[in-house]
Amino acid sequence: MNYNLILKFIYKQGGTGNVMEALGWDASKHEEGFIIANEMQNLNYVKLLYSNFNKNLIVVELTRVGIGAAK
Repeated sequence: MNYNLILKFIYKQGGTGNVMEALGWDASKHEEGFIIANEMQNLNYVKLLYSNFNKNLIVVELTRVGIGAAK
């Protein structure tokens, strides 16, 4: 997956944002969104802060590596 779309979206939000909103996905794809967020955390692009299926939230914060990749 190309994480650029998500990184740029979150960068424009001030460094913290919802992966599901960045992707334009509803809660039916929450597990897939969580997997993507976890992969991004493993690559040190983001830090996973919060996840809630019922609210369709997977909130992440950009790391320095993520900010560099977003620019």
